Amino acid sequence: MKKNLMTLLLPLLVTLTLSGCGPSSASESSSGTSSGSSSQVWDGSSIIYSANDISEFGSGTPSGVANYNEANDQVVIWNTDASLDNYGGVQTPALSLDFSKAVIFEMQVISSYSQYIVKLAVEGELENYYVLSDDGTPGTISINVVDAMLCAKYRGKRTQPDPGYDTGWHFSGLTKKCSFYILAKGPDGERQTAELILDHISISNDQTAVTGVQITSDQISGNTLTKLKGSESVQLNGAILPSIVTEQGILWSSADETIANVDSDGNVSFIGVGKTVITAKSQIDQSKTATLDVDVTSGFENTSTLKSELTSLTYGGSATDVAHFTDLFRTSWGTSIIQTVGLESMSALDDHLEGTNIVVENYFSASNSTFVNEATAHLTSGKAHFALTLTGTSSATVYRNIDGALYQETYSSGLAVNYAAFSSTWSKLATYTEQTIVVWGNGSVYKYDLTVLGSESIGSYQSSDFMNTNLWTIPDRTKQSLDPVVHALSPAAISVSGSSLVMHQNKYPEAKYCFGGIVSNLLTSPEGQPVQMLLNVTALNQMNDYVKTMWEIKILYYQSNGTTVVSSNPLKVQSGNTTGLQSVTFTPAYNHYRFYLVVNGSDIGDQFPDAEMQLSYFKIYSIA
Repeated sequence: MKKNLMTLLLPLLVTLTLSGCGPSSASESSSGTSSGSSSQVWDGSSIIYSANDISEFGSGTPSGVANYNEANDQVVIWNTDASLDNYGGVQTPALSLDFSKAVIFEMQVISSYSQYIVKLAVEGELENYYVLSDDGTPGTISINVVDAMLCAKYRGKRTQPDPGYDTGWHFSGLTKKCSFYILAKGPDGERQTAELILDHISISNDQTAVTGVQITSDQISGNTLTKLKGSESVQLNGAILPSIVTEQGILWSSADETIANVDSDGNVSFIGVGKTVITAKSQIDQSKTATLDVDVTSGFENTSTLKSELTSLTYGGSATDVAHFTDLFRTSWGTSIIQTVGLESMSALDDHLEGTNIVVENYFSASNSTFVNEATAHLTSGKAHFALTLTGTSSATVYRNIDGALYQETYSSGLAVNYAAFSSTWSKLATYTEQTIVVWGNGSVYKYDLTVLGSESIGSYQSSDFMNTNLWTIPDRTKQSLDPVVHALSPAAISVSGSSLVMHQNKYPEAKYCFGGIVSNLLTSPEGQPVQMLLNVTALNQMNDYVKTMWEIKILYYQSNGTTVVSSNPLKVQSGNTTGLQSVTFTPAYNHYRFYLVVNGSDIGDQFPDAEMQLSYFKIYSIA
């Protein structure tokens, strides 16, 4: 039976102060009335705190504010902290939690401006332990608190004292007075307010912990469900383990619904050819999941059958068989199916790989004489092209799906890809997509996937360009009179080593976070158009197995005059701690901006004072 909040909330707000828990206090009473010396008897069944209840919680931090929106029956939690410790929120009343059972925390998130954090405060502990820390994920979030704290995600935080990352929760089997911090958080290490909007939260402590989820069906072989496209749907059965868990609800999802779709009851439909993953997630403890590989076949997995089917399609520009060709293209017919492709080098083009997809940035401009001369030299029937070369035997038959039309060609020395057009004037062609199957003379079959993006080059910086003070600025607090926004940021120390820029964080002595960066010149892109960034990170260092240097791309927006900043706080666009080519696409909120490129000494938790990264280039395009 769910408890009425008012019989629990009021007596919990009186006298108990938890070490490290902030200003909230509580007293527990079996009668539901305030009593400083008695102890409330709670059977662990769900306590629900409404939006209005949350607005009456004590502040979990000095800068935490919670306001009740009566019209929407929602609570708006604000962080108003202007320091680098940029999070604030509320603290729940204290409850005695029995850690021999599951502690289930549920939060209905309407929206989050940036991030939210939930921490557990335990009586007698100065450390507050991470329970949730997500990038603003909306919806109903429900987890087993202890399992969430000890998961790999927070193991890297290495909080002190260690709550049991390596040995298990060190309050296992005990009952401790605890409360929860619910915090809105701004971008890491920046002076940024944040907002979190909730419908309700609930806490329960009367269930056996979920240990896992199981997916079963007599159609599964190994851990794979293989079906022909359009086959009759298959019913999957999901079970929460152990079976004595009373809440057996499962959340079903498909990683790619264009291949296989799964409904709320676990019924799978086979939509398109390809591979995807079905996930079954415990509704009450969403950290517990099971996955199933799904392979939707076309029926042409045998290469002989595939080649025969290719010859039966209608070509010459007809789109009649395009859908069938797409199924053939997505068919898995072997392990070595990706064709090696060479791209002609041209000034108006830039190429990179996204998985197995070749992406070519086309930023042709009719005002650039070099671009025009190249296009003129490659002009055929009013279209300028660049050449693709294929690595293989001497001859091949090439089947191409170009922008929804099918073509069959004989390959000898190169394939033409159009990127510009000339009538009375030159113009850049719009985005071009291609799926191609190559059948070589020796019978081997390969494929490639090509995208040519109609784009404009907004900025292109090689390692030495970052040293150019006309292009990049290192923040310097002694120069705040020249630019109070840029020069208030934390700087990086930069140098060039070979073909890479070396960025070393150079934080100010009083700063808590180990990060620093450099700021680009003012850039402009067409309003409402996506922007793609290519950051090639060649090296990142780390302090230990858990604390790794991060790269971050942040943005400062400016008004149309290019001098008036919209917000003095840079907003994070993307971050990560992996090397290699980082491709990031987003749509700017304003069309005038500067990028703040940052090296960061790890995420929340321990910081790396010697954080350093190396990068070879940073390119920015506006995608038409």
